[in-house]
Amino acid sequence: MVDPARLVADAVAAGLDLIAITDHDTMASAEEVASRGEAAGLAVVRGQEITTRWPAQTHVLGWFLERPVKSGMSLADTVAAIQDQGGLAVIPHPFMPTYFASCQPAALARLIAERPVDGLEVMHTAPINASRRRALQAFYRANQDRLGAALGASDCHFGRYDLGVAVTEFPGRTVDDFRSAVLERRTRPLRGRRPTVPAGLRLRQQWRSLAQLPFRRLTGQLE
Repeated sequence: MVDPARLVADAVAAGLDLIAITDHDTMASAEEVASRGEAAGLAVVRGQEITTRWPAQTHVLGWFLERPVKSGMSLADTVAAIQDQGGLAVIPHPFMPTYFASCQPAALARLIAERPVDGLEVMHTAPINASRRRALQAFYRANQDRLGAALGASDCHFGRYDLGVAVTEFPGRTVDDFRSAVLERRTRPLRGRRPTVPAGLRLRQQWRSLAQLPFRRLTGQLE
């Protein structure tokens, strides 16, 4: 919901050292965000949030990507496509009380039995109740050898309104430092500030998410 210039400016104002640019099913803005970030002293990981096949259409983050990953594949094939090009595959906002978009416990267990991932958002800002949060923590503790690094993420859609709501602490400040920290599991998810997103902006984002993007995906307008 913000353009590359605003995203970088808001990240710098929030005091962040690094962000990942992971738009839904496209990397069209990745180069501009990375270039603006470099000029502003902000490290930027190029990536994408990929929608897997219907009906679950689970989201998967690809970090350190050189090229976009095709949407509409199975969960395991999406992870493989990310890792096969040297990227890191991360499961965002798991265990939400919705079938759509969020990886559920049984699906995640099947995935990591077939192919391990590089990280799991154990602290995120999507709707999740206390019992599901406890289940997520327990699942990670029991399977962390196949789930990779423990991560925190704000799933930012609104720039200054929700940047830094949840973050990942890691040793260093650069893109290479962050990649090493994830691979070596030297990360720590932290809760940040409370989001302050105006209701009207949230409604615009929901319209974009549930109507505009599915139409563009269906008609081949996304990469």
